[in-house]
Amino acid sequence: MAEQLSPDICVIGGGPGGVAAALAAAAEGVSVVLVEKGRLGGTNLVSGAVPSKALLAAAEVYEALRAGPALGITGAPLQVNFGKVRDHIVAATEAIARNVSLERLTVAGIKVIAGEARFANPGMVVVGETAITARRFVLAVGSVPNTVGLGLEETGVVLGPGGFVEVDRVSRTAIRGVYAAGDCTGVLMLASVAAMQGRIAMWHALGDAVHPLDLKTVASNVFTDPEIATVGVTQADVDRGDVVAVSVKLPLATNARAKMQGLTDGFVKLFALPGNRTLVGGVVVAPRASELVFPVAVAIEQRLTVDELAHTFTVYPSLSGSIAEAAAQLHAPST
Repeated sequence: MAEQLSPDICVIGGGPGGVAAALAAAAEGVSVVLVEKGRLGGTNLVSGAVPSKALLAAAEVYEALRAGPALGITGAPLQVNFGKVRDHIVAATEAIARNVSLERLTVAGIKVIAGEARFANPGMVVVGETAITARRFVLAVGSVPNTVGLGLEETGVVLGPGGFVEVDRVSRTAIRGVYAAGDCTGVLMLASVAAMQGRIAMWHALGDAVHPLDLKTVASNVFTDPEIATVGVTQADVDRGDVVAVSVKLPLATNARAKMQGLTDGFVKLFALPGNRTLVGGVVVAPRASELVFPVAVAIEQRLTVDELAHTFTVYPSLSGSIAEAAAQLHAPST
């Protein structure tokens, strides 16, 4: 081999899970090598969430301008210049790419190697003419079939149905010292989950206190109009009898800010345990629901009661006021 490297951590894959793992490890002061065969940022950046949401931003502006006459705003007929829209998408993608650039990772102390990694044994991978031995490895190779050709059969890492890497809630595989994060694990394929898995893997590997991954605290969003954001317990969980919960559904049309903006579609729905009224789930259907769901996710993560959420001040008028109001309506009457 032309080159031998012996970092503390070797991360295979430069998407959300791999980059998060590498940065978390580098922040702890250990040596890190990251191997990526394509472009840093992964599918999420190159052809997934980033370019699609940049396109969606242009569509949202168009729709907002179309709604102008109802608020007294009129002007020339709207036109769409698809060349300019494409320029916006490219510019936004490139700007976000700088957050996971080679320069940023290098400044953080991470050595990036371009190439395809393959395990020679559980403690060594080979990338071209470079052999990398490490104390810990993190697989963050994206969705299947990216697990094919990695030499995992030489390591003893267990692949489940569909070729996904089997991991526990702290991202460990069946082999000591080998972790996995992101879509290759088949665990709720979201960039936010991949990044958290990567950080959890490193915190665990380096001996830090770590909370196992809890999918009931993961917020997700459907980027429709209006957006649909959810976290925790759902109505389906209640209907199946998996969870006993009380709920309140508050139409967005009752919100003062919504009335000012001419919004009629959407709602806030919260779920709480019937006894102590701990918040366990929420749904927000509204413009920017992906932003509005955050306080609900924090409340669920911190196991807050509906009273604690309701007693948190919100701005008036604001769409977030509906979250506090729904929590207030779930207050348990005194006995």
